[in-house]
Amino acid sequence: MAISLFVRLLLFYLNEIGCLQIAQAILYICISSMKKGVIFFVLLCLAFLSKAQTPTEASTNLVFGNKYCSEVNLSWDKGNGVSRIVIASKNTAVSVLPNNNTFYLPSSIFGNGHSFSATEFVVYNGTGNSVIVTNLEKNTTYFFAVFEYNGAGTVFNYLTTVYPESSTTTENIQADFVPNDAYQCENINDFIFTPNVVQTGAGTLTYAWRFGDGTTSTAQVANHVYTVGGIYDVQLTVKSYQCETIVVKKDTVAPSPEVSFILDPAVTGNTAEQCFLKPDGSSNYFKFTNTSRYGFLPTGYSYTEKKWDFGDGQISFNIDDNFVNKTYLNPGVYTVRFTVDNTFNDREYCTDSFEMEVIVRPRTIDTTKVIFDSAMCIDGNLFEFDHQTNDATVISLWNFGDGNAKTGNTVNHTYTAISKYYIQLEATDGAGCYDVYKDSLQVVPQPNNTIGSASSRFCEGDTPVQLEVTIPNGKWIGDAVNDQGVFTPTILGLNVLKYAVDVSGCRDTAELITTVYERPFFELGSDTTICQGDTFEKSVEKGSATILWSTGSTDSFSLVSKSGILWAELGNNGCVYRDSIIVRSIEAPMFDLGSDSTLCGGSFRQLDVSASDATYTWSDGFDGPLRLLDKSGKYGLTVTNKCGTFVDSVTLDFLPFACDIFIPNAFSPNGDGINDVFRPSGNVTLKSMKIYNRWGEQVYESSADDFSWNGYYMNELAKSDHYFFVILYEKPVPNGAEQLQSSGSVFLMR
Repeated sequence: MAISLFVRLLLFYLNEIGCLQIAQAILYICISSMKKGVIFFVLLCLAFLSKAQTPTEASTNLVFGNKYCSEVNLSWDKGNGVSRIVIASKNTAVSVLPNNNTFYLPSSIFGNGHSFSATEFVVYNGTGNSVIVTNLEKNTTYFFAVFEYNGAGTVFNYLTTVYPESSTTTENIQADFVPNDAYQCENINDFIFTPNVVQTGAGTLTYAWRFGDGTTSTAQVANHVYTVGGIYDVQLTVKSYQCETIVVKKDTVAPSPEVSFILDPAVTGNTAEQCFLKPDGSSNYFKFTNTSRYGFLPTGYSYTEKKWDFGDGQISFNIDDNFVNKTYLNPGVYTVRFTVDNTFNDREYCTDSFEMEVIVRPRTIDTTKVIFDSAMCIDGNLFEFDHQTNDATVISLWNFGDGNAKTGNTVNHTYTAISKYYIQLEATDGAGCYDVYKDSLQVVPQPNNTIGSASSRFCEGDTPVQLEVTIPNGKWIGDAVNDQGVFTPTILGLNVLKYAVDVSGCRDTAELITTVYERPFFELGSDTTICQGDTFEKSVEKGSATILWSTGSTDSFSLVSKSGILWAELGNNGCVYRDSIIVRSIEAPMFDLGSDSTLCGGSFRQLDVSASDATYTWSDGFDGPLRLLDKSGKYGLTVTNKCGTFVDSVTLDFLPFACDIFIPNAFSPNGDGINDVFRPSGNVTLKSMKIYNRWGEQVYESSADDFSWNGYYMNELAKSDHYFFVILYEKPVPNGAEQLQSSGSVFLMR
């Protein structure tokens, strides 16, 4: 009994200090074996409890397993406490610590366990090493801390000096959707809702649609047609495992209007086909009565826009709902369209229209087919009035403005006085449509139309003549007169010139008769060259005309023996023609190449053997009358023209050295590379050179090392002429040099 009492007391004590499990083990041993060794075991337990009332080792390796939008799985490695609690904190680290001797009720549903604050709750209390926490918010960071403890009953010892804490962010899911058109009409709508879902996890998505009219869909992209107008809340719920999001948007289905109108039967003559002008002279008149039915949305600002299009370019908006009037300004077939647009919050929804075709009969009078002269001369006037209508039922009544009238589509009338008359045409067709046309005409005096004085005769090719008239702005008739009244004598023979005028509708034509005579024509031929002393004859076929030569002859021929202009002039019917040629008289060739000579080196002989219309044959193949000879040899030349041939030759021997100083007597700065500059040469030293023109102006002065003149003066090539030079030079002599001067002229050939 003593042992039994001892055990009971020990169990009570163990339970009070938090060793419930140990007490239960002891009880099991005592009951099952009642061995004496139990006392030894209890003593060991008491010794242990006296040293480990507060755990000394914290949990470790706090890790997160599966994670979703509202659920997190976490686990840890246990410390040396018998039990442990897990505190979860939303968005911030755990800010509270458990108190000893306090037992905390847990719940893995976040927010249902013991609350330390509005965001900190106990989600686990037990001896295990894992927990699944639910009821979390998506895309939110949660902090978790694990605290080891020992104890039971009212005695609990928590290890708070060291504990593991870690955080994780729940998965996120976001959804939105876009309708193809959030505003559609009741009578024709087809909504297509396309979702846009973003999630951080990898779960399979499901879709649930509620369209607001009691119907649903689980399709990803949903189609829906509404049968009744209204404003609906469309809800989309998107889920994956432990993740869910809901989005709601509105769509609008506008009621459809029913549009119609009629021609008001209470208005006399208000038919779809009317006359442009009625028999009483009044205009066409249409009255349309609106018989439409409109629909409106139950909330918001609804508005119905009404548009009348009368088919003639006139459009009216939002005029009286009950009726509308229309008078057309022109005949035609018109489509009248009435359109109704329903709007909601300034957004157009439904449109309906109704149309009717109306006819405005053509005017009884087509003014383009009313034909009559606007004016006539008083003498013999007879006006014809013609209404060229295609409608055989039309009756035309003409009022001539002088107190007379006639009935008929085509009538005639003669006026007896000069005046302006106002006429009127009234016409009625078989349908009773009436029309009236008013205009005026004039009966005018006879115009005084004459052509001013002009010559009664012209020669072919004479200078054009401006003809004068008494009445301007008329019209010239005939090919010989242009629109400006200029007569050109080109048509031989009799010319009848006519000038027509229209004065206020009174026409008159004046005439002028003139004659154009042929001008004689001949040709003397080409220009002619003759040899001096020769004579040649020119003749012209003159017929009955008279002739005069520049030689004074009046015969059909003339003898010519000298240079000049030869002309002949024929005259017939007062018309004269002259032609002329140029006659040149030339001599036979004659020239002199000069005597055979021996010349200093560097010198030359300049030749000009020009003759009229001649050819030049040099023995060395050169061609032309101008030549500069500067090489030794024999030069032969034959010059020939139509008047004769002349031959000459010369032999020149140029020494291989210059004789003292050589100064050319001519040069030709023409850029051909031959004798282009004036340059002295020889076995001398040039000191200076100056060149003057015939008026004493200096045109050139040598520089220190340049003694050649290119023929230019003041940046321009000097003209052909004789120029005068003064040259200072030194000639070598035994034991020194002799100072010398040379002057003379040189000819510049261009």
